[in-house]
Amino acid sequence: MQPDPSERAPCNGLTSLQPTLPSADYWHADAYRRDLDAIWYRSWLMVCREADIAEPLAFRTVRIGSQEIVMLRDETGALRAFHNTCRHRGSQLSQESAERLKARLLTCPYHAWSYSLRGDLVRVASKSLPEGFDKADYTLYRLALSVWRGFVFVNLAEHPDGSAESSFDRASGDLSNWPLESLVTGHRLTKVMNCNWKIFWENFNECLHCPGVHKDLSRLVPIYGRGLMARHDDPEWARHADNDAPEFSGRLRAGAETWSRDGHAHGPVFSGLTPAERAAGRARPSGSVQNAFGR
Repeated sequence: MQPDPSERAPCNGLTSLQPTLPSADYWHADAYRRDLDAIWYRSWLMVCREADIAEPLAFRTVRIGSQEIVMLRDETGALRAFHNTCRHRGSQLSQESAERLKARLLTCPYHAWSYSLRGDLVRVASKSLPEGFDKADYTLYRLALSVWRGFVFVNLAEHPDGSAESSFDRASGDLSNWPLESLVTGHRLTKVMNCNWKIFWENFNECLHCPGVHKDLSRLVPIYGRGLMARHDDPEWARHADNDAPEFSGRLRAGAETWSRDGHAHGPVFSGLTPAERAAGRARPSGSVQNAFGR
């Protein structure tokens, strides 16, 4: 019998001293603008569930960096995305985060320029128009929109690559057995963190802080209580390679079946999952934290 390749893997820790990013990359305005231009303004970003804008004339707005976006469902049922900006003097078309339009028009509250739900300028308030003015030249700025299994993604790039699905990291896992299309939003929690996005991202990908900060979580996932996220984060993991106890394997504590606060399932169980997929919900993968949406 061949040994499991994962059991021959080295420790996930650094083997040599490596520099971190310069401190200015976490606070300087120029560094933030570079992040926006290089990452957030050219990647597919999930903005809402398709069911959140299920009915014709429903819309949602979202902010990405300095850019405000409105997603809507037009009268034919098609989803569309635009910059939330009037072409006249740049006013916000909508200040609401989610609502349903009262008419088949997006009307600017400042000077009443009105646009069809396809983004075409159809009406202006001016009593006279200058020679050469053509409404067709003043459509809303459209954005690429992609729907994947009930999730709505937008991309601010002028010519985005592929679709949302084509940008995923396939190695992160196969979600084909999960009934993603039928999910609905049960609760929405918004939290604004006064920090650069990289600080949160880096914090999410380590658990050195878990024993002191996330005590309940560390009791649910005992390996977190050791300041580790996976078996191979331990420099001496080989000493416990055959020990499947939660504090070494990364599984939930004995008796826990899911990642709720008390470890118990409180909702319906997805019926189409394989035994391995059910087991994966009770154990941390052997590698580092993985994100099904890549990037």
